[in-house]
Amino acid sequence: MLKIIKRIFVKGKILWVSAFLFLSFASKAQNESLKFYIQAGINQNTGALGFDSALASVSQLVSDINALNGWQVGFTIREYHSETQYLALETLYSSNETKLVIGPPDSLGLPTTQTLNSQKIMLSISPGFRIFRLIRGQAGLNGIFELNNGFQESFDSFKLAYRLGVGLDIFKLTADISYNASFNKSFGVLDGIPLSNSHSQFLFTIGYKF
Repeated sequence: MLKIIKRIFVKGKILWVSAFLFLSFASKAQNESLKFYIQAGINQNTGALGFDSALASVSQLVSDINALNGWQVGFTIREYHSETQYLALETLYSSNETKLVIGPPDSLGLPTTQTLNSQKIMLSISPGFRIFRLIRGQAGLNGIFELNNGFQESFDSFKLAYRLGVGLDIFKLTADISYNASFNKSFGVLDGIPLSNSHSQFLFTIGYKF
């Protein structure tokens, strides 16, 4: 019961903080130094689940792990300190799936698969600068909060990551490519199978400035 209450509190706190940031900065949109963007895009996983290196026998239980691409939506606030320097605050909701091929094929020769869903909130803070008139670069920290119960029970619900990215601004449209990766791996057990988890992905995002 305490775990359930804690989980509800953490999720509610994340959503309330995100909503507060959204409303606070949106109300200041008249300030020329603040730029507000809504965003949506797709992501490509480059590192998801892996076998716990301590157990070679796991490969007999899980013959393949496929991290599928996902999607994200959210918003970004940029506060410009000069024409070329700014601070970006971003909140994204992201969804991904990972498929595990478990054991030998069934009697029909078909693989037995299990899908692990991962929904998360990513909060990032990134100093940025304009390289040219339309092109910018930024780097910062990313806090990742897992929302899916199954994923939380198997691995840590919070990860600290770093983020590197470049972007393009054309009138009110923005296009961003960024790379997120957690600093450390986390280890857990899924249905009795010891696995490791390392967050690593590319994000491709399109935004619109209000």
